[in-house]
Amino acid sequence: MKNKLVIFDLDGTLLDTSGDLTDSMNAMLDSFGFPLITREQAKRYIGNGARKFVERSLPEGMKDMTDRALAVYNSVYGSCGSPKTVLYDGMAEVLKDIAKAGALTAVVSNKPQDATDAVCGKYLKNFRFDYIYGNRQGFAHKPQKECGEMILASLGVAAEDAVVVGDGETDAEFASNLGAHFVGVTWGYRTAEVLREHGAKILVSNTAELDTILTEFIHGRII
Repeated sequence: MKNKLVIFDLDGTLLDTSGDLTDSMNAMLDSFGFPLITREQAKRYIGNGARKFVERSLPEGMKDMTDRALAVYNSVYGSCGSPKTVLYDGMAEVLKDIAKAGALTAVVSNKPQDATDAVCGKYLKNFRFDYIYGNRQGFAHKPQKECGEMILASLGVAAEDAVVVGDGETDAEFASNLGAHFVGVTWGYRTAEVLREHGAKILVSNTAELDTILTEFIHGRII
């Protein structure tokens, strides 16, 4: 049987990081005397990397401060220890079951690589991942396909034997650009409607549904 690969998004898919991301952004905003954002706003702003998150969070007329604000935000988030981050209910069982089924696994996040490594090391250390990719300088991030192609080549997997699991339009477009399958999860930071608007045809509302679909995919079901 050919190797199958499950590529997971991180924020809003495997982990609910919204509390720590909101707190870190508000610490940055407060340091400049800017209005704070709500957790619901943060969820809407997340998904395209730290720079875009910062840019969206800054007040109108202050976007030229993005570089300075990004440096502060990265410092705050990188040192916060992510105390509010949690693994979504049922996700541990999903990860255990697909490992038993023999699939390769990867994490692809638009979070900076050091932050991705830190969060994965703290909250996903009990699970095996064959590749962990965070946003790296000089590399295009999701939805561009280059990082995905690098992972496929490294693990010896064809695109049609890979499935991307994610909660946002960036993930859906990434899967399409890569030529991989896509399963959208609706417990994250985007609505089912947004996912459908960006081409998602398979959506799951709980981890039991995700477990079933991924296990069947690993055993040869076409999705």
